[in-house]
Amino acid sequence: MTLEKSSSATNRTREINLSAALKDIVAEIAHRAPSFAHIDPKKLHICISSNRNNGRGATFGKLVPLKFKGGQELMYYRGRCYTIPRVVQDDTRILYLIYFYSPRFFDLSAQEKLRVIFHELYHINPDFDGDIRRFGKSGSAHGNSKKKFDLRFEMELREFLVQIAATPHWDFLAMDTAALFASYDRVVSHRMRTPKPMIIG
Repeated sequence: MTLEKSSSATNRTREINLSAALKDIVAEIAHRAPSFAHIDPKKLHICISSNRNNGRGATFGKLVPLKFKGGQELMYYRGRCYTIPRVVQDDTRILYLIYFYSPRFFDLSAQEKLRVIFHELYHINPDFDGDIRRFGKSGSAHGNSKKKFDLRFEMELREFLVQIAATPHWDFLAMDTAALFASYDRVVSHRMRTPKPMIIG
């Protein structure tokens, strides 16, 4: 979590980087929850995107894999060859992007924020090869049911809630959008357009 102390009389923390704060939480999940031990946070980049649609069905987050099925660099479709542009950060190739949508994601309760984070992380292939976790012959991202998908990590989510409740991460998760902007002089984040497959050759 990127924090800088202010010298003002209010003693407010001057800046928070939302992407960095969320990445710290991802690192904690990878360290504490066995089903997520395959995740290398250094090869995962977290972005914040705008989404002011507060209606039903609006998106809280999404995982973007940066390789094709089976971790392949290339995909052939209808006679054309596609690749996904590489994303590199600090000389490390990024295999996954996770987008969280503001303000909708940040206005969730702390527990529901963690549920969204767990959900997006569970989409990551256990081989951590840049592809998503797939279910059944069709290779569906959620399998037959999104509810059953979420049940796969429910116990670990509950255990993690107990573990993180006594840490500063919980204070961050408990703040909604208004509280974040009231508590910090600057609220910053990483933003990036979603890379799209491109034709080569």
